[in-house]
Amino acid sequence: MLIDERHSEILALVKDRTFATIDDLSNEVFASPATIRRDLVDLEKAGLIQRVRGGATIVGTSTGEISSLVRRQTNVVEKRRIAEKAAEFIKNGESYFFDSSTSVGQMIQFLGKTNDTTIITNGLENGMLLSSLTNCNSYIAGGHIQLKAASSTGADSQSFISGFNCNAFFFSCHGFSIKTGPSEGTIEQQRCKEEMIKKSDKHILLADHTKFGKTYVASVCPLKDIDVLITDAEPSPADRKAIEDAGVTLIVADK
Repeated sequence: MLIDERHSEILALVKDRTFATIDDLSNEVFASPATIRRDLVDLEKAGLIQRVRGGATIVGTSTGEISSLVRRQTNVVEKRRIAEKAAEFIKNGESYFFDSSTSVGQMIQFLGKTNDTTIITNGLENGMLLSSLTNCNSYIAGGHIQLKAASSTGADSQSFISGFNCNAFFFSCHGFSIKTGPSEGTIEQQRCKEEMIKKSDKHILLADHTKFGKTYVASVCPLKDIDVLITDAEPSPADRKAIEDAGVTLIVADK
């Protein structure tokens, strides 16, 4: 097995199990424990996993930020379907907040036909993608750089965001539940999203099915504050009812 193939297989196993031991990985990919240890060092340097005693876990499984490298490789097809639906809400001449998520970043490829739109983001990678669009006026918030999340946060970011008034805010989340709404792994991310919510008229959440039923440390907003929820799979009947009872428009981008 080639090194890149082995790295990919190890990463897939750790993602699937949340935690995997060195012995388990050694048996699964048919490599020695010493080789697995070296592979885990490489994957940790890339920000894809976190080494712990006896094995490895995915970065940000309970708190903190998941590496943008991991997020870019996760549920790509589903995120693209969601993003294509979300892009239908973009109108010429209006202004929007984009968060730093890869889900929202997928929207940028569908903005080529819009004209004179203004987009403000705190996402470093999303800012770079936006910079290639000549039909958009794009701004990126300065502040403390969070490398793993590929975003800027902190008081400077919040102050910058507060200077704009937008028609809508497009955002994703670390986890989503009916009880707590969308939530984040860090208070810094939550505060930037909270400021964008305050300064926008409509709030559009992009959350694939893997986010459902999960709650993290920092609540972004209650369910009732979301105007549109776009996901990739039909939620449970109970969740659908709760979403609709809260006045949220549910869109399932399953095709």
